Amino acid sequence: MAVSCPIDLEAGGYFSWIPIVMLFFTIVFLLLSLFYMLSKFFSRPDWEARFKVELARMVISLFFVFGILSFAVILCIATSSITEGADPFDTAKTFMVGFALRDIPKNLAILWNSAIMSRVESTLITPLPSCIAGVCYNPSAGAFYIATDLEAIANIMLPIAASLVIQMVVLDVIKQFFLSLLLPAGFLLKILPVTRDAGAYLIAAALSFYFVFPMVYVMGDLIHKEMGKGVLKDLENTVSSMNLGDPYSFDEGESLKAVTALAYVSPFALTLPLLAVILSLASARVLYSVFSKEFIGEVGM
Repeated sequence: MAVSCPIDLEAGGYFSWIPIVMLFFTIVFLLLSLFYMLSKFFSRPDWEARFKVELARMVISLFFVFGILSFAVILCIATSSITEGADPFDTAKTFMVGFALRDIPKNLAILWNSAIMSRVESTLITPLPSCIAGVCYNPSAGAFYIATDLEAIANIMLPIAASLVIQMVVLDVIKQFFLSLLLPAGFLLKILPVTRDAGAYLIAAALSFYFVFPMVYVMGDLIHKEMGKGVLKDLENTVSSMNLGDPYSFDEGESLKAVTALAYVSPFALTLPLLAVILSLASARVLYSVFSKEFIGEVGM
């Protein structure tokens, strides 16, 4: 099945700023042409040579713009082929929503409910102390510490859940603005002679974060779908083999299952954003080394 790019390339789509870039290019090109004619009029060969080089670089920048747009479409098709034609941002966001708005809240509710049940068992319905051979004990005395541990785990997971929501917001910001705002800003800076390096880096950053950043989450989603159930089962078996069931009999072991599920979610929530940023920055650095090259030599060549 042929895979197309889900980026909207129509007049109202992500690349609707192209006429503005072309208008800016025309203005700058006309100004450089005017300065070139003035340098010939005043017989300034040094200015003439300088503006001749800049005019040549301007023409190259024009081809550069359309070359980068073609490269962006190729990257889009390549990334969409992995998601079977779906928008990588939608796939990544759906993956994160499952953790942030379903799995974590559900398991946090179980932990808090189990902590309440544990405290109730250790206080309100505590039976009279039992005594054997003169030694007295409280059968539910350890429930208080179990409640404390469950609450501690829940409190640790709260900032992780918040970070997942922030990551979804970051994905939305990258999707909405990096091709529609950051990329054209890079092109505009690339056209101007004094800001070409800054423009090259903005272009590299826009393309890298738009195409690399969400793909890290897509890879995480693929790993989750292929290995998630097996890993969760192994974790549950490991916890069961530790013979911790008796102290948690008040909730039939539901809190242990919740802790296991949260332990599975945590590596995704902590490592995926870090890996996405590192890979995006590394990609931007590589692209910058290409986009910042000057194809016309110094004046006087």
